[in-house]
Amino acid sequence: MKKFIFAFAAIASTVWFVGCSKGSDSSNGAYGVSCPAGSSWNGSYCVNANGGIVNPTGPTTQVNYYDYNYYQVYTQYRGDMTIVNTGAYKAFLKEAMGICDTQVWSLINTGYANCNAWVAGSLQVAWSMGSDLKPSIQFTAYPTPQYFTASFGISGGGAALNPLNLYSATTYNLINNSKGFEIRSNGSSWNGGGLRLIQIQVPVGTVNDTYFSYDIYYPFNGVATKMASGKFKRF
Repeated sequence: MKKFIFAFAAIASTVWFVGCSKGSDSSNGAYGVSCPAGSSWNGSYCVNANGGIVNPTGPTTQVNYYDYNYYQVYTQYRGDMTIVNTGAYKAFLKEAMGICDTQVWSLINTGYANCNAWVAGSLQVAWSMGSDLKPSIQFTAYPTPQYFTASFGISGGGAALNPLNLYSATTYNLINNSKGFEIRSNGSSWNGGGLRLIQIQVPVGTVNDTYFSYDIYYPFNGVATKMASGKFKRF
């Protein structure tokens, strides 16, 4: 159990660093973005005097958030995350992370090769964003202990990515009449997740808050499905 916490701390210390950048004279602190000098926030974009859209500079310091759940029996180590749709979560583990149920045809599929071992385990998600408004997201899954693992069949191919790090195709946008925001990204092109859209939605909250509720959506049976819900905490 302590290994889980230490592993997360190690990831946090090596991947996300808090830094400072120079602010501007026109900011919109409520939404965690700063407009360049000579422009102002219109509720959706930074615009200049002629109404032209200019790029915001984002938070003046890098922000970092995380949440997780842990093995179901260890409630004292559980974060605020809850898996609300196991079908969507299995699809995420299989397609976006490529760590289980990857056989197109399988005669034997048990232990760590089976997504059930991971669904009963743990998932942690962390993300950071700086002044460039370019989120960096990391998903890390942990299975429950398995005493026997076997997989025999035809592999579906694709890379196993655990942790799954997403940055190049991530976007940050305001939603819900600018009361909240959404971080979205396709999965990795190294496996089937590259064709799937991952959405992290915060209905009400800003990157100036120390915590806020969120939902994670992943395609399941062709429909964007709420996979998990929880509360992000700043670290």
